[in-house]
Amino acid sequence: MLALLSLTPPTARAAEPTIQGTADIQAASGTASITLTWTAPGDDGQNGTAAQYDLRYLTSSISEVNFALCTQVNNEPVPASAGTSQSITVGGLNYGTTYYFALKTSDERGNWSSISNVAIRTASGVPTGIGDNNVALKFSAPYPNPARGQASFSVGVPRETHVEIEAFDVTGRLVRTLEKGTHPPGESTLVWDLRGDQGQRVSTGVYMVRARIGDQVINRRVIVQN
Repeated sequence: MLALLSLTPPTARAAEPTIQGTADIQAASGTASITLTWTAPGDDGQNGTAAQYDLRYLTSSISEVNFALCTQVNNEPVPASAGTSQSITVGGLNYGTTYYFALKTSDERGNWSSISNVAIRTASGVPTGIGDNNVALKFSAPYPNPARGQASFSVGVPRETHVEIEAFDVTGRLVRTLEKGTHPPGESTLVWDLRGDQGQRVSTGVYMVRARIGDQVINRRVIVQN
């Protein structure tokens, strides 16, 4: 069964959205799915048709400041006329992980709205088919966080697959490639020494660490304090 929740986007000229709905998520193949629903805005208030959606999610709170660093959902629907109910199913999510979703819309002149209300749901259920060693796919939140000397992540890989883990600053610039290549099945710990690819200590600030494990992408935020 998929989770149904309402996500009300603002129009390109602002709105005060609200969220409704409950979550009940079960899925096969070791991943979960969440279905988001919203009422289409117009390109001018509640009139006309918006030009484009930008739906993103993160495993921590979303705001205007970090929206661009969030994972963008692929294959978003084309905006329908104002007042039409629309939905999308976001797959490849991890069981037991809480996800934050937010949506923006633009008009035909490229004017983007502020973000919608933030929809928050936890993917629950019992994963199946996740590998011979019963290891669930995961990329944990960093610890400690905030971090001073180093930040550690728990990595779970059900079966041998390609893994790519990279750290970015708030502008989206690549700071460090932490892992890239074939990863054996099992659980391990990845440690970032809070240095860039050239060996320099990174500055105080917020960084996004993105893990691509097979066809799944997981983002984690690290607060660095020097």
